[in-house]
Amino acid sequence: MSTRRTVLTGIAGAALAGGSLLAVPGIASASVRPNTFATAKVQLETQLTNRTTQLSRLSADVAAAKTLTAAHVIALDANIATATTNITALVTSVQAATTGAELRADRASMVKQNRVYAVLTPQVFETIEADQVSSQVVTFQASEPTLQSSVNLLVGQAGYKTAENHYLSFVKNVNQANENATNVATEVLLQTPADYPADTHVFVKANKSLLAADIALAHATYDESVIGLASGGYTGS
Repeated sequence: MSTRRTVLTGIAGAALAGGSLLAVPGIASASVRPNTFATAKVQLETQLTNRTTQLSRLSADVAAAKTLTAAHVIALDANIATATTNITALVTSVQAATTGAELRADRASMVKQNRVYAVLTPQVFETIEADQVSSQVVTFQASEPTLQSSVNLLVGQAGYKTAENHYLSFVKNVNQANENATNVATEVLLQTPADYPADTHVFVKANKSLLAADIALAHATYDESVIGLASGGYTGS
């Protein structure tokens, strides 16, 4: 799914962004020449603007996600609101800054106290994806009795064995998807800016689990279609 691919991009981009922010030209020096200070200030303002844009995108993603649970919407909206408030305050602070020390303090706050890319972005994407998987699992589980009935009606017919095999595979894949997605949202929502980079593995693990869940659901979709074909006499695998 596109969400999963974006999650990978978000984590990788966050790592790159985190690394580059540690060495803004001129900020680390004890004395900052006027032209270097001005350049560093513009760079920091740009980085803050980029984060403001990203926060708007994340807010829109949450609003557009139809399968997010109410509790997860509240949690994500709260995290985004907090980061937005912090970044907005930093924009004002940077605009008023007149020394390298002030810029260094604002840069540290931008990176360490908010983690828009490294924590909040994968948090939003993976929570949305986890709830999408859970919603699809519920839908598939609800269709199991109907599929079982369809298989039972084929007893003695050419497509029965094929239908039976794919029904068992369907149930297995749905259960696998459910297992892979369970607790993913809970785990990623527990992460905070202060946890980074120690919590990077949490997002990587969550991404792998969601990928496995997506694959299992794709197989379940195939199984469901084959059961339908078997009703017409299909005996393939």
